[in-house]
Amino acid sequence: MDKLIKTNLEFHQTFKPERNCLNSLLTDLDVCSGKDVQEISKITGIPIGKSSGKVVPTICYLEYMGMISGTLANKKYTLSYTALGETVVQEDPGLTEQLTLLLMHCMMVRKYAGAELWQYIICNILPKYHGKISKTNLETELALHFQKTVNLAPFNGTYNTLFSSLHLVEISSNEYSLIPHNFNEECIYLYAYILYEYWDEWISSFDPTKKDALKISNTELTSLQLAEIGFSFPFGWNEQDEYRALEAMNDKGIITLNRQMTPFSIRRIYSKEQLIDLLYSELC
Repeated sequence: MDKLIKTNLEFHQTFKPERNCLNSLLTDLDVCSGKDVQEISKITGIPIGKSSGKVVPTICYLEYMGMISGTLANKKYTLSYTALGETVVQEDPGLTEQLTLLLMHCMMVRKYAGAELWQYIICNILPKYHGKISKTNLETELALHFQKTVNLAPFNGTYNTLFSSLHLVEISSNEYSLIPHNFNEECIYLYAYILYEYWDEWISSFDPTKKDALKISNTELTSLQLAEIGFSFPFGWNEQDEYRALEAMNDKGIITLNRQMTPFSIRRIYSKEQLIDLLYSELC
């Protein structure tokens, strides 16, 4: 039985993530579990072509976005909601809230469990070029990293359609720009969840021996380690923007900031489960 997530540049088969496909599968996930591609297409209305059409890419996108998990065996998909996915379906099944879209973006560009192309552009290339890069340089960077010519159409389509209202990535005929996300109090539990998620991913990248040697903690993080986990990257934030978000989390009692230490440190107070439960609680 194969896990669905693969480090595969071609998983999307040239298809971008589409709200109606994501929404259809997410809403009917329980019914789709245990079915093959043709059966899932019949239940959800997601079109299929000669192979999987948009069904398999949609499954993969939802897993990269942290909404579902699953396995594939004998051409049948066993699918289930994550705790995050359950909350999103309950609170915003149409995937229309800005908070939901920002969450999907942040999860999709995770370093270890995100979609490789999206992650590399948002969290590696654009920060390296201070948020702005020419199309030519971007294509060169991608070709060097992936050792092949990369099809940018699905990435472009993601930020020109599904995530266009976030105004995070501007794409012109010759340039890509990362626009910093404006801090929003309504998203405070989202920021905290992404901090914890990136933190946990970073921790899991070390084997136990190295983790002990580097004194890496599950509950406390220094500002130097914070820079390593890349929490600010999906938001396009500089250090000041990031610190403002941390202070707001501290004021809310989600984390404790120890400013007396140099470098300063962050201690977790809430659990991830609490943050998921509170995700939409600040929306007006």
